[in-house]
Amino acid sequence: MNMSLERAYFYLHFDLRYSGDVKTEITGVLYHERTHIWQWNGNGQATRGLIEGIADYVTLKAGYAPSHWVQPGQGDRWDQGYDVTTRFFDYCNGLRDGFVAELNKKMRDGYNVGFFVDLLGKTVDQLWAKYKAT
Repeated sequence: MNMSLERAYFYLHFDLRYSGDVKTEITGVLYHERTHIWQWNGNGQATRGLIEGIADYVTLKAGYAPSHWVQPGQGDRWDQGYDVTTRFFDYCNGLRDGFVAELNKKMRDGYNVGFFVDLLGKTVDQLWAKYKAT
C-alpha cells in the first residue's frame, strides 16, 4: 500500500471509531486525498507542509473542514502544513482570488518561495506576519 492510501486508511479507521460526523469527515479525507492526484509538487521542491496545506484548502473550500482544525491566525509557521497552512492560504486567497490555484499551477516545473511575491507582491514572511497580526 502506498503512503497516501495508508494515511487514508488510518483516517477512515480513526474517523469511524472516534468522530461524531463520520460521513462529513470521510468525505473531507477523500477531497484531501483526491487533491494530491491533480496538484503539482514543484518537482519535489515544495515542502510537505505546502503540499498538505493545498490539499486541505480544497477540503475547506468544499465545505468539509472538520471542527477540530485550528482557527484562523493560529500556528507557528506558514508551511506548518494541513489546517495551519490551509488557514494561511485562505487568507492569501482573500487577497487575490484564485491564489491557491495559481500557486499550484506555478509549481508544475519547480518551486521557489518567490512565487508569493509574483502572485501577491509580498514575501511569504511579510504575508505570514500580516496574517498573524490580523
